[in-house]
This record gives sequence, structure tokens and C-alpha cells, in this order.
Amino acid sequence: MSFFSDRMEILSYGGLPNGMAMEDFYEGISHPRNSTLMRVFLNIGLTEHTGHGVPTIIRKYGKGAFEISDNYIKCKIPFDEKVLELSNKNVGINVGINVGLNKTEKTILGLLLVNPDETADDLSVKVGVTKRTIERSLASLREKGRIERIGSKKSGSRVVIK
Repeated sequence: MSFFSDRMEILSYGGLPNGMAMEDFYEGISHPRNSTLMRVFLNIGLTEHTGHGVPTIIRKYGKGAFEISDNYIKCKIPFDEKVLELSNKNVGINVGINVGLNKTEKTILGLLLVNPDETADDLSVKVGVTKRTIERSLASLREKGRIERIGSKKSGSRVVIK
């Protein structure tokens, strides 16, 4: 995904999934190419897996918003005037999803998005801090409503909420 001054571009490598016709794509038939990425987006509330996205984009911007080849699908969504105005006012201000998190917490969230089964020991090695620091950070993320434990301590995993 990349941002330009007047639009956002989303590039998906690989073109249409095998057997999918272009009209099926435009109608919103959902066939995720990367099921792990789809699960991550579902867990953090960025998608609903109902196939409404493409038809919604087409209704608002037309089929010209999509560039489809055998090697990629590119979607170009122009920002409306209100978004451009707000972005100009907020230059230099961190308004992202990681507001209020320290560096260790941000790193842990990123690792848990990729593998929710990471243990505190695994995380401590990957982040380069002690297991106790990881445990404090996980407790902080739970208190902030950013992660949730699913299942038992021994066989469960953590899910990133937002």
C-alpha cells in the first residue's frame, strides 16, 4: 500500500485468483489469495469477509479505480476534499493505531499479528528484552484492550483486538 498526495494505491501481486473471471471480481465474489493475511485483517477489524469492498469501490469510483493484469491488481482510491484537508492539518501528528504504545508493545503487536501462538519466551528472544519485560508489556496491552487471550495459558493464543 502506498500513499500519494491525492490518493491511496493498494497493490496485490498475482492478478485474479485461478478460475476467477473479471466480472466475478467486480461483483465482489470473495476469494482471498492469502488466508493468513485475511485472518489478520478479520481479527483487527479491517475486513468483514463479505465481498462488499470491490462493489463499494466501483459504485463510488467506477471500474477505472482498478488496474488488473496477469501479475497484479492495483486499486487507486482518490482522497476526497475532506480527507485532504484533514491530512494537511495533521502533518507531523501521530494519529495512527499505535498511539499510546511504547516501542516494545508495538513490536509485540506486530509479532502477534503474524503468529498469535508466540510464547513470552519466544517474544523475549525476538524483541531482545527479558521475559519479565514481555510479561509486563502483555499485561499492559491487555489492560489497554489491544490483545485478548483465547484458550488456556498452556494451549491458547493471543488475538490482537485493535
